Amino acid sequence: MSRWLEVTLPTEPNHLDILTARLVAEGFESFQVVDPRELDAARPIWELFDEEILSGEGCAVKLYLRPDEDIAKLRVLVPGLSVRERDEEDWADAWKQYYKPTPIGDRLLIQPAWLPLENPEGRAVFLNNPGMSFGTGLHASTRLCLELLEPAQPSRKKVLDIGCGSGILGLCALKLGAASAVGIDIDPGASVTAKENAVLNGLEDRYIAFPGDFLSGEFPLSDKQYDIVFTNIVADVIIPLAPLIPGILAPDGAWIVSGVIGQRLGDVLSAAKNAGFSAETTRLRDGWAAVCFR
Repeated sequence: MSRWLEVTLPTEPNHLDILTARLVAEGFESFQVVDPRELDAARPIWELFDEEILSGEGCAVKLYLRPDEDIAKLRVLVPGLSVRERDEEDWADAWKQYYKPTPIGDRLLIQPAWLPLENPEGRAVFLNNPGMSFGTGLHASTRLCLELLEPAQPSRKKVLDIGCGSGILGLCALKLGAASAVGIDIDPGASVTAKENAVLNGLEDRYIAFPGDFLSGEFPLSDKQYDIVFTNIVADVIIPLAPLIPGILAPDGAWIVSGVIGQRLGDVLSAAKNAGFSAETTRLRDGWAAVCFR
């Protein structure tokens, strides 16, 4: 049985985005963000949570790390953090009970791999087992990306997902007819989960994923241009990425951006404009924004 360190970083609601952006900047990309006041009203606004948080007070960000990982950087960010050991199975059971089949747009169905399938509408089914990685498809930012995918007409196109998490965006593009998809994530565990999801869906022949930092150029891209590029991260990472995207985007390609809180949308739009992009479609949900740039 795998053991993990559950690290809880208490924070205030208006500091959530700042804290998560700093975590990403420090190399931590797989985490839970929870606000107990919102869970019952709009479950799930945040990607993952466990039942214990419902009885707690205040907001928190939770990370699940290997027992040998150094948490010194986290103590600098939040001196009042708490740490405890947990079994991976306990963590999984805490959130799986809230994860249900989710129809997206007109054609997709995000289906938990451990639940029986019911698909009377004949949608394209993506079987998902997110493991310890971000990307169940329930988070507003992920849903917005998937809703922008259909109008981008992915059939026979090449897709790149920067910050792939569980691989859901690239693999759903394949389910909608994309020719190939590549996933990159700074978290090595994410690329492992993404490849497992590719096998689960019978898509391993058209999907590859590997750990790497796009900003530093630490990745072996096999193609030089992609028709659709996803970046579902945070504004503070998207903004420095903007000047790099034109070099990998095919003519008339789509750059689909999400993970942006509404207050930072203007900053992202400005950075994209400076990189030569125009906003084709903008969508908002639960305080999050997603944009399809051309």
